[in-house]
Amino acid sequence: MLTAARACAIALFAATLAVGLPGAAHAQESLTPAQKAERVFHTYGRYGAKYSYGPVAEENGVLTIRNLKYAVTLPGAAVDKPGAPKKSVTMTLTAETIAVRRYDYRNPELPHFADMTFTGMRIGGSLFDTAEVRSALTPFGRHDLVIDLVQTYELDWEAGSIDLTAGTVTMRGLMRFDLAGRFDGLDFVRLSDPKLLEKLGLGSAASMPPEAALGMVLDLFSATRVHRLSYALTDLGGVDKMLAVMAEAQSKQNPDGPKITAKMMRQGIAGGLAGAAARFSGSFAPKMLGATARWLLAPGTLTIALRPARPLPIASIVGYIGALSAQANQGKGQKLDLDPLQKFLGLSFSYTPAVR
Repeated sequence: MLTAARACAIALFAATLAVGLPGAAHAQESLTPAQKAERVFHTYGRYGAKYSYGPVAEENGVLTIRNLKYAVTLPGAAVDKPGAPKKSVTMTLTAETIAVRRYDYRNPELPHFADMTFTGMRIGGSLFDTAEVRSALTPFGRHDLVIDLVQTYELDWEAGSIDLTAGTVTMRGLMRFDLAGRFDGLDFVRLSDPKLLEKLGLGSAASMPPEAALGMVLDLFSATRVHRLSYALTDLGGVDKMLAVMAEAQSKQNPDGPKITAKMMRQGIAGGLAGAAARFSGSFAPKMLGATARWLLAPGTLTIALRPARPLPIASIVGYIGALSAQANQGKGQKLDLDPLQKFLGLSFSYTPAVR
């Protein structure tokens, strides 16, 4: 499921970059709905992309754009052999409706604030024929996948800070991912580089060793500090579908044994998580594993949140986790205490059952 979300996030990144007309200086209130739409979409033409959209209207301060169609060619999958020709993939995107409730049209190259909703998005193209994406999405009906996207944020170019109120991706009938947080120390000059997509795109990143790809991302955010961060996963039916695929695969491996069901897989994984608590000391790890097990057993929302006592550099977080991992590897057979990590990050895990 997380791999599927990553693939969708990469595809969405290509179509939801901050946009606008160079050198724009007109006051926002003087723009017509058509002019506002062009500023929202102007940089969609970067990377050789083609796009079009249908009717545009504005009512009560909300700009509504219908029938977006977008297509772009991206760096392709990893090159299997040295010297092999570079490959490319296409990504297409359509959206039924885009509602722009608040948008910084005066700074369209990198809007200082935005409040937008993309409804009824469908993503296609040969990008979804790559082995990684195909294997991730096939169990969930890739041809029927419909996505809704919400992004609400405010940023300060000079301070290098961003307050992300909502970054929500809903895969209808599968899962909803909610990201929110506040960060500073961001290098918006680098982040708004038109070549960034080429550097971080699906194919480019996949062609690197994992350590090199991680190093590139860490370098990009080397000075970034986390003030707060929350990430929530709400099961909308995706866990059942994923477990059904896993159960079928297990049954095929042992055709003479009892048929394995999604319910059995769910209970087995949840039981394994509960049993894993014995490998840890302290109070945080059992709470974390227990919340995850409850999320697997019954639909609901699993929320992971960081609220450190002071803003933490990402480099410090990565270094702390790396040291903890090394400690765990050296002390095999010994119980690992995650309470110091929980205190360092202000970390919490919580499960909220779905409303019935």
